[in-house]
Amino acid sequence: MPDLTVLGVLHAALGLFLSFDVVLHKHKPVSAVLWLGILWVVPYVGALSYLMFGMDRVGRGAAAREAARAVLKRRARVHPTFERMAVDTSHVDAHAAGYIFRATDPAVRPFRVLRGNRAELMVDGDEFYPALFEAISGATSSVHVQTFIISRDNTGRELLERLAERARAGVEVRLLYDRFGSFAAEVRLLYDRFGSFAAHVLRFFEPARQAGVQMHSISQANPFKGRFQINLRNHRKLAVIDGDLGFVGGINFDDKNLSTYTGGSPDRDYHVRLQGPAVSDLQFQFVEDWHFASSDPPDAMLDSRYFPELDPVGEALVQIVPGGPEILGRGLANAFFAAIVAAERTITILTPYFVPDQPIIHAMRYAAQRGVSIRLVVPERNNHWYTGFAARALYTPLLVEGVRVFERRPPFAHAKALVVDGVYAMLGSANLDYRSLYLNYELNIEVADLEFVARVEEQLESEIEQSREVSLEAHLARPFPRRLAENFCHLFQPVL
Repeated sequence: MPDLTVLGVLHAALGLFLSFDVVLHKHKPVSAVLWLGILWVVPYVGALSYLMFGMDRVGRGAAAREAARAVLKRRARVHPTFERMAVDTSHVDAHAAGYIFRATDPAVRPFRVLRGNRAELMVDGDEFYPALFEAISGATSSVHVQTFIISRDNTGRELLERLAERARAGVEVRLLYDRFGSFAAEVRLLYDRFGSFAAHVLRFFEPARQAGVQMHSISQANPFKGRFQINLRNHRKLAVIDGDLGFVGGINFDDKNLSTYTGGSPDRDYHVRLQGPAVSDLQFQFVEDWHFASSDPPDAMLDSRYFPELDPVGEALVQIVPGGPEILGRGLANAFFAAIVAAERTITILTPYFVPDQPIIHAMRYAAQRGVSIRLVVPERNNHWYTGFAARALYTPLLVEGVRVFERRPPFAHAKALVVDGVYAMLGSANLDYRSLYLNYELNIEVADLEFVARVEEQLESEIEQSREVSLEAHLARPFPRRLAENFCHLFQPVL
């Protein structure tokens, strides 16, 4: 009985402490009430669930990232390489996409719109992997790669072998991957180190590490560093070679992205090959994340080896758009919202997971009411069935306003792209769902270049040609059990 009393008192104290956190930081009443109920109705399990899934901010991690940004800002005032931080963006006003950049720019600090870039769209791993691997093999100074998933397959192995070869040649090689996304590979690494049966098949990361590749896994769940949020993930995918060639997009390292291993039907996905001044902003983002994962001082990497002076190489206007769960990192959601609201003629959206919050839905409906032609493309069969169900719960208000919805037939469409008025495109790692907009660390790129945007539009048209359009009549006629399942799945929007 005394033990039960002690447990009860501890439960009350923990519940009260976390309830203050809920009231202070949960700004959506429904979410706050739900978590308060879980905290008090389910002793201890509710508290653990809130620590792991409910706390959507990163405390000490946010401070570490802000420290890295502050170092760069201070260095920018005295180092000529970083004069771009004060670049004059008046040229944006005269550009065809200037009105869209003016709308999104306030959401994207500290990065700015930079001119003089060249952007090239790459579709699927068939185009991306050869380009990246060739660039890695030709690196002479540094290779920085960041990704969400490195699968233990042929593609993941080739990436590590390429990085190891450059490290042995004296090139500085750094690799960041998300611990959750690459969980299977990391479990195999642990077995490799401590298991008794896996030495001949389960060695994966260790050879690259021994060759000199510096690598860290990023995790928001580390109790020793005050991080408990397994619900937060670093979903960014970027690479910077010798400080002057960048890659950014949505493609992970997995055989399913290659025709060779999928019978000619790889998952549909996009990446961007980038040259010009904007590459330095990709490098900056890598430095910030490397500091977070490794605790290496950020100023140690503020060197001309990693930030060479980059001359104009093209006509594209480019802005890097990071996103994250910190209050200052939520500009990605604002950028999506602003680009949709700024549209004057057309919007085409391709996303694998469509479970945004209501402001994005309202922006799309408002744009349609103004006469903007909107097309939304999502997968016909989602790799996470519950997310596909949740997305269909949102079709009705869009279809009623005239938004055209297309479901792309297999293979699975994992690509993310937004094109506005034929003059502006945003691509990257971020899905149009609550997780990408508010929970994950994401990285998108805004591009204004008529040739590049035309290429993206051409690719989106090919996706629509492989899609089935959803009519309002057919959608409203779907069976009651189906509607019930879709609305039930949508209740979990904050974690999808």
